[in-house]
Amino acid sequence: MMLRVWASKVALAVMLAVALFVGGSTLGPTQAATQKAPALTLTFTCASAVDYSYGQICVHTHAGMALAITVHYCSGYNAVSNSLKGTRYANSAGNASWAWRPMTKCRGMATATVRGIWHGITLWRIVTFKVR
Repeated sequence: MMLRVWASKVALAVMLAVALFVGGSTLGPTQAATQKAPALTLTFTCASAVDYSYGQICVHTHAGMALAITVHYCSGYNAVSNSLKGTRYANSAGNASWAWRPMTKCRGMATATVRGIWHGITLWRIVTFKVR
């Protein structure tokens, strides 16, 4: 008798495990839990600089994404302009930009690295551009 009760419990546990494994649940619908989050994007829309005059980096991403930037010149030094420091947030259309006055003697290739954080997910993007 005990063996029969134990076998019934084991059979029930196996059936439940198989049902859950193949996606069918006897406990209720799970469709809401399987919705995919939107793919995160961070795209450069402008990157240019003229030495001792004007520099601009623009990105398009998700509205409200927190953004930080580092600009690295061919001289090996980073740009130190206050307008490049701190956290910036993408506007309601998902756009953000940085403008600064490049102060470097090295005219040539530079990189801008933008870090974006959105709901705990971090993205990094790098663009190469020429300082003229």
